Amino acid sequence: MTLPAPACGSARRFGASSHRRGHRPRSRCGVRHVALICPMDSNRDKPMNTAPRVPWWTVFAMTGAGVFMLALFLGPRNDLAVLPRPVADRDVLRVAYVQQLTPDPHVWTFPLPVNNQFILSLWEPLIECDPENGQPQAAAAVSWRWSEDRLSLELRLRADGRWCNGEPVTAHDFVRGWRRLIRQNLDCAAVLFPVKNAEAIHRGELADTSALGVEAVDDFTLRIQLNAVRSTFVAELADPLLVPLHATTAAVLENKPYRTAPGTLITNGAFRLVQAKAEGYRLALSPHYRDRNTILLSGVEFIRADGAAMARLLVAVGRADLANPPAIGAPAGLPTARCVTEETEMAMSVVSLDLNVARGPLRDVRVRRALALAMNRAGSIAEADADRLVPAYSWVPDMPGRPGLPLMHEDEAEARRLLAEAGYPGGKGFPVLILPVNQRRPNFGYLQVWTERWYRVLGVRTYLAFDPPEKHKLRYTRGEFDVMQGGLMATVPDAGDLLGLFAHPERFDAPHWANPEITRLMAEANRRSGLERLALLERIERSVMEDVPTIPMIFERRRTLLGVEVAGWYADPLGRQAFKRLAITPVEHGEFHAGGPP
Repeated sequence: MTLPAPACGSARRFGASSHRRGHRPRSRCGVRHVALICPMDSNRDKPMNTAPRVPWWTVFAMTGAGVFMLALFLGPRNDLAVLPRPVADRDVLRVAYVQQLTPDPHVWTFPLPVNNQFILSLWEPLIECDPENGQPQAAAAVSWRWSEDRLSLELRLRADGRWCNGEPVTAHDFVRGWRRLIRQNLDCAAVLFPVKNAEAIHRGELADTSALGVEAVDDFTLRIQLNAVRSTFVAELADPLLVPLHATTAAVLENKPYRTAPGTLITNGAFRLVQAKAEGYRLALSPHYRDRNTILLSGVEFIRADGAAMARLLVAVGRADLANPPAIGAPAGLPTARCVTEETEMAMSVVSLDLNVARGPLRDVRVRRALALAMNRAGSIAEADADRLVPAYSWVPDMPGRPGLPLMHEDEAEARRLLAEAGYPGGKGFPVLILPVNQRRPNFGYLQVWTERWYRVLGVRTYLAFDPPEKHKLRYTRGEFDVMQGGLMATVPDAGDLLGLFAHPERFDAPHWANPEITRLMAEANRRSGLERLALLERIERSVMEDVPTIPMIFERRRTLLGVEVAGWYADPLGRQAFKRLAITPVEHGEFHAGGPP
């Protein structure tokens, strides 16, 4: 389920199953649960089969031959040839991707790394964030300053900022881009909600987009008016959604002439579009980008793959240099001798089980705590996902400048004690919990393991309601559920972007939970910075985890498969690696080396 983003920030709610598409973990007994249909009754009146049986030794021999052939063709091998890099691609980074890509910065609903990287290759927002500490850095804007009341922000644009056709990038272009975004029927437009009148325009309460609190003071000065003080707002301007638009771009993105005439798409990033086909996109270094002389790549190619396994194979045979996410399997298991490496980074996202505190026993905090204590997060993670998923014992994962806090623990005995104290010893008298399952999301495996844990430890049963999308939405709207799988992904490298959800009960509506003190503390945190802000955010997180309106279950460690000739790769918790910082190292004697760029 995709829920609206909180007005307090740009973090986006998501259906957690989108992170586990195609992966259904086994239960603890080692087998998946399936429905068995006994054919006895249907065969009762049929004549007995009198055909002679195949001798056991023949079956044994055939089975052995089959196993041998499977081992031969499916087992470890490294005999596939590595394709030589074309001379024209010597300095071209080739990226295998699975998700659908579009050069329209406003036609997407989820900030996956490949989307971020594609858009940020073509477009440049006002700000970039330092991946090591999350602090804002100059990009299209060279400087900024706040008004005394910190409700107005003025940014000075670079005088040498250029579109790929050589025209200057102006403040009017950012106003144009933001007004287009706020008109989009997308939840991600909430990234602008901190801006004055943005939410009212997006909801149709204001028809005039010129009322949006952003204006061009002159060609190179942009002024933004906020609804309330936000200490993280400058960092939020690094979102790939908040890019400028050339005067011709809206029509080009709508009519898509760039498919046959790529030059019609005017962008301001380090690269420009030179080819758009069904099988992918090709970008070349923009001749007018201000720092073009410092960029070592001559271009980027995005290659469409049918699936993660195919993307991994494209890297293995040398057709691509990068795949994210790669298919399951260690780099050593690639079917070629190509030298590759796998880089990982903790994503700023959390998958959770949201508890409807307005229904039945879940009104009792002791029951909610018992459900949280009964979990075995580490034991629930499938072996195939062990290098990708991380048990979540807090709401905010490790992030730059702020390690995760171990706020939640697991204790079966204490869980049983609390449930008995609440009046349900051994689960007796406890009603069946209803957990809706969206049929479009193959997330049944983890939900089954987690809810089975409740039954084994507490005697609490859960009904996994496989509803069609319309009924799923209706059940959610009416609150006719007890547990809902949810999650959140940050789009700002700040703990407040994940915690801000709890300050807005109108956004965090699945649990029907509200705490005015949390709202007050978040407002105070938004007026602070540094250690004062971190201390307030910790108070908020501890308070929420103590009241348990939601149970954080897993974090994700993002994986990227790289050919070792890719130099300059760096971890970014938001998956916004700037390809303009990377390089392709030279090839020596047919092998790649991991040295720095020449």
